[in-house]
Amino acid sequence: MNNLTKVALLGPEGTYTHQAAEKYFQNLEPEFCSTIRQVFESEVNVKLVPIENSLGGGVNDTIDLLREQEEKITGEVVLPIEHALISNEEDIEDIEKVVSHPQALAQCQEIVSENGWQEVESNSTADAVEELEPGEAALASEIAAEINDKNILRTSVQDRDTNVTRFLVLNGEFENKEKSSLILEPEEDRPGILHAMLSCFSGHEINLTHIQSRPTKERLGEYYFYVEAQAAGEKLEKAVTALETYGEIKNLGEYKEAKRSK
Repeated sequence: MNNLTKVALLGPEGTYTHQAAEKYFQNLEPEFCSTIRQVFESEVNVKLVPIENSLGGGVNDTIDLLREQEEKITGEVVLPIEHALISNEEDIEDIEKVVSHPQALAQCQEIVSENGWQEVESNSTADAVEELEPGEAALASEIAAEINDKNILRTSVQDRDTNVTRFLVLNGEFENKEKSSLILEPEEDRPGILHAMLSCFSGHEINLTHIQSRPTKERLGEYYFYVEAQAAGEKLEKAVTALETYGEIKNLGEYKEAKRSK
């Protein structure tokens, strides 16, 4: 496993990112950051960031920063997510507001809607627990509740039991290269351009496991694409050569694919 143990990640102590880092790294020395951008801009070389949740989809901040910054993906880790309802209050009937990271709020809409609670966003799930006010409840891990000595009103309040988050390791040590992440930016806006670019993968018998469009933020209606492909090495290089005839391609890294939870 990775010998570089100092890792920048989304904090504070007890976030799901912290748990994912402990799962992936041996002898972890975390540097906690308040936002995903701060993780990317940290002087610590190795980083861990969330990229996708099975309920909420891709993490837009991470995708945009992968395009913007010059970090290299070297691994991934998958973590099952179970949210608890945490509060200073002892009775769920005393709750008026629910606080958490936007992704966690999106993953627990059933209990929020049923109770008519006002939603309040925080930088992280652990921050939500630390900063609880009277009449508020946080959506976070049971570990975060234990660290901050808070009451757990309910467990497993996520909308689905299949709630899983995937994280990317940046600038770590390379293991077996099995998959890759790329940014595709078409050089022109014309009918069929995306189809043509995706055909470069199918033409080389490469399966895509993730594709997401994001605005370039330069012009209305102009998008780039983040994709993950089950290919690396020479096979990927051939596809990238074909892709470059349609636009700019950024290879974000080739790395070992994490086992998915069933």
